Amino acid sequence: MTLNPSTPQPLYMQIRQMLKNDIQHGKYKPDEQIPTEAELCETYSVSRITIRKAIEELVKDGTLTRIPRRGTFVTSKKFHNELLSVSGFSEFSHQLGMIPNSRILRSEVIPATEYVAEHLLIEEGSPVLELERLMYVNDRPLFYDIAHYSLIRFPDLEKKIAGGESTYKTLLQDYHTEIVSNDKIIDVIGATKHYAKLLECDIGSNLFKIIKIAFDANDEPVHLSTFMCETNKVNLTVHRAK
Repeated sequence: MTLNPSTPQPLYMQIRQMLKNDIQHGKYKPDEQIPTEAELCETYSVSRITIRKAIEELVKDGTLTRIPRRGTFVTSKKFHNELLSVSGFSEFSHQLGMIPNSRILRSEVIPATEYVAEHLLIEEGSPVLELERLMYVNDRPLFYDIAHYSLIRFPDLEKKIAGGESTYKTLLQDYHTEIVSNDKIIDVIGATKHYAKLLECDIGSNLFKIIKIAFDANDEPVHLSTFMCETNKVNLTVHRAK
């Protein structure tokens, strides 16, 4: 396909379609960076404004993703996250056939706020572990998570949590606690400057905000988590019970 200046279709729309065709035919693969605006200007012999508009259209429809200070990349294939699943991030990654990788941003013992205490059924002000993490797939951040655990129920948990270890595995092995169910509340928000930096996305990008309360076999709350991810990277699914 070559550019046709005489057609009613604007040049930026023609370039948008050409780039989309290149992606669909594998010239640019998921997670691969596309050429810079300057290189595309030279390739198509058009202005930077035209290239920029074409790229903006592809970002809007989810074909491309801008990563601040790095460039523009072909959007990753969406991951499917089963809403009714009780698995943690490590288990979720293994289900995808990938090696989980997480980075602890902050691990701090704090007094439980009224909000946390209400969800964990503990007294306000009692000690909780506040664990802030980034979770990666293919070396790209997928989830940003803030979790709270009661340290009265799980003493010394803050000393047992490591970056690459499954928290659920630690709870099972060290505290004989297994997660068997959860409640989730889902919202869509715009990425703030802080979230955009952590998740390597544009400010204002749509994020799933998922509040999760996990329960054990006695229907007692184990942890409260709030995690976020880009809506164009994850499909939230529900499978009917068999």
